Amino acid sequence: MIVKNLQTKGQIIASFIAFILIIALADNVLKDFRLDLTENKLYTLSDGTVNIISKVEDSIKLKLYYSNSLTKDDSYLRSYSKRVVEFLQSYEYKSDGKIKLEVIDPIPFSDEEDLAMKYGLQSVPMNDNQDNVFFGLVAENTYGEHEIVKFFDPSKESQIEYVVTKTIYSLINLSKPKVGVISSTPIFGSYDFTRNEPTPAWAIIQQLESLFDVQLINKKIENLENFNTLVVFHPKKITDKRKNQIIDFYSSGKSIILFYDVYSESDIDFIDPSQPPKAGGIQASDFPELLEALGITINTNKVLLDKDLALPVTSQESQQPIKHAAILKFDKTSFNEASDITKKLGMVTSAFSGYIEKTSDSITFTPLITSSNNSRIEDRDTFRYLPDPQVLIKDFKSSNNKYVFSALIEKNKSKAIVIADTDIASNYLWVRVQEFYGERVLTPWANNGDFIINSVDFLSGGNSLAGISNRSVFSRPFIKVNELRKVAEERFKTKELELQNQLAQLQEKLKIDNDGSLEEGAGVDEYNKFEEEFLKVRKELRNVRQSLNADIDDLDTVVKFINIFLIPIILSLIILLFIMLRKYRA
Repeated sequence: MIVKNLQTKGQIIASFIAFILIIALADNVLKDFRLDLTENKLYTLSDGTVNIISKVEDSIKLKLYYSNSLTKDDSYLRSYSKRVVEFLQSYEYKSDGKIKLEVIDPIPFSDEEDLAMKYGLQSVPMNDNQDNVFFGLVAENTYGEHEIVKFFDPSKESQIEYVVTKTIYSLINLSKPKVGVISSTPIFGSYDFTRNEPTPAWAIIQQLESLFDVQLINKKIENLENFNTLVVFHPKKITDKRKNQIIDFYSSGKSIILFYDVYSESDIDFIDPSQPPKAGGIQASDFPELLEALGITINTNKVLLDKDLALPVTSQESQQPIKHAAILKFDKTSFNEASDITKKLGMVTSAFSGYIEKTSDSITFTPLITSSNNSRIEDRDTFRYLPDPQVLIKDFKSSNNKYVFSALIEKNKSKAIVIADTDIASNYLWVRVQEFYGERVLTPWANNGDFIINSVDFLSGGNSLAGISNRSVFSRPFIKVNELRKVAEERFKTKELELQNQLAQLQEKLKIDNDGSLEEGAGVDEYNKFEEEFLKVRKELRNVRQSLNADIDDLDTVVKFINIFLIPIILSLIILLFIMLRKYRA
């Protein structure tokens, strides 16, 4: 019995030693092995980055200046720096030794700190001792050329791959496709005479210029022959000569991306939607000749509405955000999963957009983004006098059809991508622009920029760098919670709108002043009756909210029980069963 116990103890000790040895061996032998189990492969280099790395012929050295000695007490930054280092190591592994990573600690008053400042890296004060922390990158090729990333901002972690790959891309001297832009809106920036200062270019131009050779086509440019691709953005007031040049450009076998709007909020002539177009009212694109050449049509008198894809917005008529059926967020269900242009997108937003219809049998028409089945078409004039967008949802009657928001059109060698909106490129619909130590930093919250870049990339022959913008916006929604919230919000909005209508009718009928007081001769008894009804409806509204919260709390309790208790109990039972089986067999 004693011998048997000693054997058992010896087996346990031997197993423990073997486990330690296996871990140590795996840490060295399998150092380069990586397995990304995240749903969207968030920690895997994209195809675009891998393609760029494959084009590196001469060696490139990545020097990461990180103030390791000054951040020993900052667990958050140290954890983030570890992820950055591991991510940069991925470039080493994929480059077969052509890209080398060196991590440097620029200790205060050292030669390394002097070099970091000489390169132009940004130091940031991190503690009361006024120590300046460096966390930037210098990429250098064999010809002495270098590019820098001033500082790896933890809040911009999702953009690390884009920033690093773009830095490497600029050092391998690949020729960029030449893209010409014809626009009636100031997307390249303009001058604000009211503030007496220039306005910056739109964020989408900043992104395009980093990937392509982008040039604004103005009156000084007489022909379009030198461009690979044309971006025609909200065409209006174009001369007949330029119109013919654009159509000839497409007919010659080259490519066009067309932004054609039915209601452009960014139009320089747009002032007041209630006015007619010539007086500054709703503005639409005007180039029907190009639409005919493409074999499509876009009805500029109609606006696309979608109840399922409606984006919540703030309104003066409601304290709660309300869904606007004309301001849409296209999701995974809207994208063509078979197209490289759209298959990796997460969300694209638009406002007051149109829809595309095919008119010619001689073209290949491939929808890229479509509405849901719960959509319909609304007259554009409806939006001239629309004080409350809740009306669009309340009176919504679906056509049970899907409408095409964007499409790829092919005819012989010619290709075009058409987007029935221009506001899709406006900053407010997809990106936050911030100044970070004198540098303009873009933080996308939707994939509008990715979609536009992918479109230009596809039409211009395939620039690998554009592929790194394909990362999905990470989102793991609680589907059941969202369904509960959606049902409750619809009930809440219906009740809220009903109450507002009753209140407005009573104010008109009883002549109630703005301060809530009654004018002389008004029906006090009827007002008191309404006040009781008002309080009753308010109570119903509270019950709707409380019911929603109760349902969510119940679901939360079930999920916590499963995660905290049920799963461990099941695992424990399995282990006990395994031990009992072993004893039984022994």
